[in-house]
Amino acid sequence: MMIKPNNTTRRRMLQGIAGSVLLPATPVLAQLPQQRPPLMGIVPLMSEIVKGAKVNEQRVKLLIPHLAENGHLVPVNLTIDSPMTATDYVSTLWILSEKNPRPLIAKMGFTPDMGRAALVTRIRLSTAQWVVALAQMSDGTFWADATEVIVTETACLDAT
Repeated sequence: MMIKPNNTTRRRMLQGIAGSVLLPATPVLAQLPQQRPPLMGIVPLMSEIVKGAKVNEQRVKLLIPHLAENGHLVPVNLTIDSPMTATDYVSTLWILSEKNPRPLIAKMGFTPDMGRAALVTRIRLSTAQWVVALAQMSDGTFWADATEVIVTETACLDAT
C-alpha cells in the first residue's frame, strides 16, 4: 500500500509563502500604467496651442521609462513619422507636462533641412505625471503622444 503525501498542508504552506512575498509588492502593482486620459484633457496648455484643431495620434512616438528614479534627469526619446520634405515636415514640437509648475518643458522648431524628426534628451519632472509630445506639421495638422511617468525623487520644485 502506497502512502500519499498530505498535499493540503504543502499547498497551504506554498500559498502562505507566495502571499508573504507578493504582499510587499502591492504598492508597486498599484503604480502600473493607467489607462491614458483623453489627450486634450492631460495638459490644459495644449488647448491654447491647438486652438480648437483636431489632435491626431500615431505619427509621434514618445518613449520615456515608466519609472524614473530621479526626476532631475528623465531620459526622453522622441520620433515623429515625417518625410521632412519641403512640402511635408514637422514645423514645431512641444513637450508638455501635466504637473510641473511650468507645463511647457520645451518648444522647438524644425526645418526640412534637418532630414529627420527625432530628439533624444533629458527632462525634469516634478512628480508622477503624464508627459505629452505635440507636433505641428507644415500643413497645420497636429499629432501627439503621451506617456505616464512615475517619479520617485522629485524635481522642479517652484518656490512661488
